[in-house]
Amino acid sequence: MEVLPTPVSQSVEFPVQLGISQPGILANNTRMAYWGDLRRYVDWGGSVPSASKTVAAYLLAHANTHKYATLVRWKVSIGKAHTNQGLEDPTKSDTVHSVLTGIRRSHGKEQRKVSPLLKEHVLAMVSNMGERLKDKRDKALILSGFAAGLRRSELTSMTVADLRTIREGIEIHLPEGSVVLLHGRSSVCAVRALQEWLAAAQIETGPVFQGINRHGQRSGSPLTGHGVALIVKERVQSIGLDPKEYSGFSLRAGLVASAVAAGIPFRLVNTVQGPGIL
Repeated sequence: MEVLPTPVSQSVEFPVQLGISQPGILANNTRMAYWGDLRRYVDWGGSVPSASKTVAAYLLAHANTHKYATLVRWKVSIGKAHTNQGLEDPTKSDTVHSVLTGIRRSHGKEQRKVSPLLKEHVLAMVSNMGERLKDKRDKALILSGFAAGLRRSELTSMTVADLRTIREGIEIHLPEGSVVLLHGRSSVCAVRALQEWLAAAQIETGPVFQGINRHGQRSGSPLTGHGVALIVKERVQSIGLDPKEYSGFSLRAGLVASAVAAGIPFRLVNTVQGPGIL
């Protein structure tokens, strides 16, 4: 039985025992695909052995940037890396199965790729905003979504009860755990922006991010996912970017891209301590 070793970095070479000339070994192109998938997984922050939640998080992190078929292949590669070494296969769990089922239903066969909003984009957007209530809301939403790597569903479902002020910033309780919105290291601060929005809108309970009517008054109802996307599109257009290339997911994707560019390991992105990008 062939044993696929655990890759530790991009510089790892194929062991001699995986030579194509050996009888009963995987076809060369298949072996190369598995190896490349495992390298990608480990560079992202995964390991062998892995917990099912880690595999599920890995697949979710790429749900909007890769095709469903690619994610399934990655799942198979990670599974083989475990079973071929006599380890329990984390990809067989209900958690991983549910994640893939959800991705397939949400995105279908063809998934639209969106561009990430990088740190410089975010800073440019918020610097253009004024003092209207809508400006304060959009600034808080964009900075919070980017700095904490939040999904649209997490932004729209967030309530005041989910927030807790701590020394480091604001702890946000999410369905799958908690993240910390850290105090900014510059004049741009997501924590301050969120506090200023809540104070200006006089929000003490209920949804954090609410709609604003044409009279500039908050609606009391939470923003929808479509509403978040429209805000992002409006604000990227204000700095000369094509709104067709961006969506609500661009905030989370941008955090990941900016963290990698700053040399922060992916496994530290969106953890309790946060990467401190801003």
